[in-house]
Amino acid sequence: MMFGLCSCIWGKSDELPAPYPLGCHSLDTAAVAMVLWDVHLSAGQRRFVAESFGVSQAHARRLVAFWAGLHDVGKCCPAFQSSPTGPDPEFLQREEFASPAGWMNEGSVRHERVAHLVLPSLLADLGYDIASRPGKSVAHQVAQILGGHHGVYGPMLDRTTMRHPERAEPRIGMAKGWQEQRVALVDVVHRACGSPAAPARVAPAGAAVLVTGLVVLADWIASGHAWVSARQRAWMAAGDEDWEAHFQRALAAAGPAVARLQLAPPRWLPASGFSDVFPHITKPYPLQVGIAARLPGLVSGPGILLVTAPTGDGKTETGLFGARLLGSAAGRPGLGVLLPSMATTDAMWDRVRAYVGRAAAADTPVTLLHGMAWLKETYSTDAPDTELCDDGVSTTAGDFVRRKHLGLAAGTAVGTWDQAAMACLPMRFNTLRWLGLSGKTLIIDEAHAYDAFGHALTIRLLQWLGHLGAPVVLLSATLAGSLAQRLVHAYLEGAGHTAPQPVAPAYPGWLFADAATGTITASGTIPSTRAHHLAVDQHLVRHTHDLSVDDGRAAQLAHILAPLYDSSADPGAVLVICNTVPDAQATYQALAARSGRSGTRTPNLLLLHARMPQWQREDLTRRLLALLGPRARRPHEPWVVVTTQVAEQSLDVDFDLVVTDLAPLAQLLQRAGRGHRHTLADRGRRPAWAPIPRLVVLAPAGELPPPAWGNVYEGALLRRTRDLLAESTHVAIPQAVTSMIETVYADLNALAEQALHDDHRRAGRDAAHAAAADTAAIPAPATITDLYPITDRDLDPGLLTTRLGADSARLLPVYRAHDGRYWLDPQCTSELPIPASGHMRLTRGQVADLARLSVPAPGAYLPERPDTAAPTEWNKTPLARELRLLPHRVLSGGGIQGYRTERHTLRLDPVLGLVRTPVR
Repeated sequence: MMFGLCSCIWGKSDELPAPYPLGCHSLDTAAVAMVLWDVHLSAGQRRFVAESFGVSQAHARRLVAFWAGLHDVGKCCPAFQSSPTGPDPEFLQREEFASPAGWMNEGSVRHERVAHLVLPSLLADLGYDIASRPGKSVAHQVAQILGGHHGVYGPMLDRTTMRHPERAEPRIGMAKGWQEQRVALVDVVHRACGSPAAPARVAPAGAAVLVTGLVVLADWIASGHAWVSARQRAWMAAGDEDWEAHFQRALAAAGPAVARLQLAPPRWLPASGFSDVFPHITKPYPLQVGIAARLPGLVSGPGILLVTAPTGDGKTETGLFGARLLGSAAGRPGLGVLLPSMATTDAMWDRVRAYVGRAAAADTPVTLLHGMAWLKETYSTDAPDTELCDDGVSTTAGDFVRRKHLGLAAGTAVGTWDQAAMACLPMRFNTLRWLGLSGKTLIIDEAHAYDAFGHALTIRLLQWLGHLGAPVVLLSATLAGSLAQRLVHAYLEGAGHTAPQPVAPAYPGWLFADAATGTITASGTIPSTRAHHLAVDQHLVRHTHDLSVDDGRAAQLAHILAPLYDSSADPGAVLVICNTVPDAQATYQALAARSGRSGTRTPNLLLLHARMPQWQREDLTRRLLALLGPRARRPHEPWVVVTTQVAEQSLDVDFDLVVTDLAPLAQLLQRAGRGHRHTLADRGRRPAWAPIPRLVVLAPAGELPPPAWGNVYEGALLRRTRDLLAESTHVAIPQAVTSMIETVYADLNALAEQALHDDHRRAGRDAAHAAAADTAAIPAPATITDLYPITDRDLDPGLLTTRLGADSARLLPVYRAHDGRYWLDPQCTSELPIPASGHMRLTRGQVADLARLSVPAPGAYLPERPDTAAPTEWNKTPLARELRLLPHRVLSGGGIQGYRTERHTLRLDPVLGLVRTPVR
């Protein structure tokens, strides 16, 4: 080579004593990528990438490091080197580094765009094919991968641009110096990585996405200030501008640096059977015994395991055992557990953390992933220096894996379903999500708990996971057979099976679909230790809270709760579940008004729903668990707890009787599971008026849904559930569940001529929602040759949601005193915080306090006005700046006046939570 790489071409300069050469940063990133290949990628991920490109794993390791080292080649261009915030190097005055002439070339061009443009022709010199069309060219695929290292892929180039990028974009730098230095940079990195030959073929989309994620991760690590400062000191101390020596120093430093970041996959203790994984379970459930006996003989690689069983049959441990088997066989030992809500996720994090502490052979961080995870006290206060017993395993997640986009990089992650579903949306840096997901066996709990939009995203997620070879475990208590088939088939289609076998899951039972062969093996029906008869009393009522209406909901509820008001009857605990927050508030108020006016005793009342401040909901939940949790003794006084859908999944509480508004069958079965949930043994006894599990359903007699419910549930599902329960006074659990689910959730093809108008309306709405998900989601992996749609920056951001129609906001109640100042409490003792002098942001503790005071609500409730906007002093503080103020006026007599809009008045009541009163 007639020219060498010049160290005057800079790559980093912020907060450094001198510019850091681009060559150094490029070699640093290559070294980190090589270490990440060894210690972060699982065996299955390494095998998948190598096979995808048609090379050996050793060859793939060198290739990936080489490509990572080229990610910033686009910085070798006039626009970046002459950046106004850069060091203004002298070489820019030399003729060979001239900028393109003309006013049209005066603007800047992003360096990742330059990398995408120049790499095809640079790689052609190393034997990479650029003669094929771009979708078939390895040179273009690598260029598009590296052009996406800032989180968004660029559009596919055409053939002419691949050969002559300067024709499409003169600002890349056409002068001799720019071209020579880019060639020199490629040569230096190529030789440092062992001069790997070009891969045999273009890789499928999954491998390209996985490599992109690894390149992004390597770049982030090699761009850390501590790393760059240390490498710069070593470079300057050597003073020899020896690129190979710098690479070897970086490679030696990368190992310890990566090890500190907790990026290694889990190492599990040896286990050959269920008792090895869960030695404390001395009497496994039949479901666990059955799967432990057969599944090990079926698993030889990735696949999807579906477990269907009622609550209480040990699905969680069964899923963890299945994940252990599948992860080991597929070389994907990481563990991800996804749930439908933040409350269920918080509870599962505690369980998974305990499991990892027992089952892991080395320290394994367990991250908690949802928007409010940092408010969970045991997670936010967890520290890396937590003391352990001598044989303890740390599950603490350090700062690096708690950063944005990096939670799934930890060996074990517990999060809401959205955390995986977001990978299916063309969002910035979704490649990091795929990198994390593809190294794990993923457990999706409550797989039935989503609408048509959510199910469509889940199907796309499963297609990608099947394509990537990541094992999946689906858990459900009420999964319709048609949906089970769609989910399993989606995974197999992703794995390359275009005509999968029919799916017929047993209940309770399990089935396993092998990703390599497409073979589906199903268990027979497995006995349940929780088998029982559920008494179902459905009452047709007028939906009114007026106690004087004889056939009304309030009168019927009063009759049902009569034993609690009778001192001669046993005390007990009744759960009343309403479908809307206003109904729950009105029900609670009616019961509170009755206290002391009827009967010979007054039951204790408690109200819990989602539109309460975070602190209040947490406090009430703790009280409920202490009162009616799995270890609590039965209370000696009568209790009525009024709640909403929050009781369906997140509360492990045990009531003597459950009363509920009509809901679709799956939700009713979930609600019924809160009654007679645990064996009492010596903790007390059931009241004489509730000797067996019983579900009382208050079903509106007329139109479904009644106007007060809005669109909370589909009318067709409500009607079909109401019709079914009219004929079902006793339900055999679990024997009758499958047929009942199929009856209520049958699709139009199954209903045929029996379909009514609301069935057609439901089918049309589901189809529209599924189409909306398909529009928003990234394409199925088998259809992708161009990476651009995976992070399409032109898509309407409003479509980038995992919950269709989710218009949510967090309202912060504030109180305006006579002087116009705002306070956080009605007594006007706690001022709104502002950043301390010399600081731009609120402290973490201040933000946590605000979040605990905030109330989740539909965004439409509170308009964005000057008096509802967060203080300008919060503009630099994430989460705080997104809060909407809910102003209350403190009256002279001490009363509180709510906030009035054109449609309603909003106020925070200390007991009822957020109260919305329509303007009449």
